[in-house]
Amino acid sequence: MKFLNEKYDLKLIVITIIIFVIALLFFSFWLNIKYVIRYVLEAKLTYYLTWVITTLIFILNYLKHKSKMFLSETIITKQFGYFVDNALGGITYGTAITTSLTFLKGFFIQYFFKDVIFFTEFDNFDLITVFALMIFLLYFSVMKIIEIVKETYIIQHTEQVLTENKTFVKNNQEDNDTGLDDLNF
Repeated sequence: MKFLNEKYDLKLIVITIIIFVIALLFFSFWLNIKYVIRYVLEAKLTYYLTWVITTLIFILNYLKHKSKMFLSETIITKQFGYFVDNALGGITYGTAITTSLTFLKGFFIQYFFKDVIFFTEFDNFDLITVFALMIFLLYFSVMKIIEIVKETYIIQHTEQVLTENKTFVKNNQEDNDTGLDDLNF
């Protein structure tokens, strides 16, 4: 019974079960889901919210870091300064996301509904290639925006706070006398 004594990654098991349930629901209700997807892709609100959220993220990123020399990688270019880098980043990623959503909308409607033909000169191979490229562009753009969000919303500790924490840990160790005096803080 070595199987029962092994330790398992519970988080990964739960995520696997959730993905399986979502896939099962997706397959079971595909006829309804494809209409919901079409509605979302055709809604002007989708594109509006994409632009607004992307722009706000880059504005907040600029406002948080404008007074500091920020050492992260550039979004687009540092040639014109941090403000232009953020402005171009917001415009570029907003455009990339909305463009890829527009292409995906055309592909989705043409492939699954066949009531509107968006790409008249494309064969199936061409459509699948464009679909794959747009999925990659969408993924890359969303991941970059998530990176900017993390960079913007992470609280950075100052040296003073770290020094106070270090002093607290040293004082706490002396009080407890745990034998951990060899640790370098």
